[in-house]
Amino acid sequence: MKKHRRKIIIQLQDTHGGFKLALMNPDVVLFDEDETGTLVPYTPQPTASQKYLWKIYCEDIASVMKLAGGDPVLGVHNGDITQGNKHPTLLVSDRMVDQMAIAAWNLKPWMKYRNFQGWLIAVGTEAHNFGMGSAEMLVQQLLAKEYPTKRVEVLYHGMLNVGGVRIDFAHHGPHAGSRIWLKGNVARFYLRDLMMRDVVAGKKPPDLVWRAHRHEFVYETLMLNGYVSRLCMGPSYSMLNDYSVKMTQSTHELVHGLIAWEIVDGKARDPYPFLHKTDIRTEVKG
Repeated sequence: MKKHRRKIIIQLQDTHGGFKLALMNPDVVLFDEDETGTLVPYTPQPTASQKYLWKIYCEDIASVMKLAGGDPVLGVHNGDITQGNKHPTLLVSDRMVDQMAIAAWNLKPWMKYRNFQGWLIAVGTEAHNFGMGSAEMLVQQLLAKEYPTKRVEVLYHGMLNVGGVRIDFAHHGPHAGSRIWLKGNVARFYLRDLMMRDVVAGKKPPDLVWRAHRHEFVYETLMLNGYVSRLCMGPSYSMLNDYSVKMTQSTHELVHGLIAWEIVDGKARDPYPFLHKTDIRTEVKG
């Protein structure tokens, strides 16, 4: 019997390491000065939000690796791996390098698996990476040094080819939709434009298009000139700060998680969205 060629690709994004309301490995080791000025290791106490996010993240990792069943797994972190310094409230630490350390520790749990091949890290927003991909590049150096046999790369805009399945991934993409009945409309226009540009240029459009930044899950499929492309915007592992509340116009529903994609014999199957919805409204009695 012919053995099928199968690979799992992880779509992860917006983990915002260093933010008190975003993902943080409870085993992370940072450094502080003692009374003599000597640097000593310490582990910051996770916030309630971080405990929740780490719990569901570990559940998602376990689910993905169970899905893989020993087949190779490759991770794509699609941007905003750290919180940055443009919005300096609610930081775990004021030391810049601590954000990169937290970000690297957030990706470590995957590395213990023999069938996990490594990470492709997309450059995120300047407001969150200290400019010019600084955070992503330092995280890459930290992980590559500790895991020399694993693949760890940084890209601004990737085109990943997995057995003939081409995945266009970059951090910034379309708006998710200003109203629930409009959700996905802008994403379809965005995807149609991307596909048409390739068709006009005589190129085959990518099979999958991954975007992030909006902290929402959006999934759309289009056919154009006989080509089929699918766009997927992934959720985050981050709660809201005051700026986010303003930008989302006081949304009450948050979606966290990641997406797993199964590539079998050169074809991308339907995605496995591991999603966790939270209603953040506080109910009070009148």
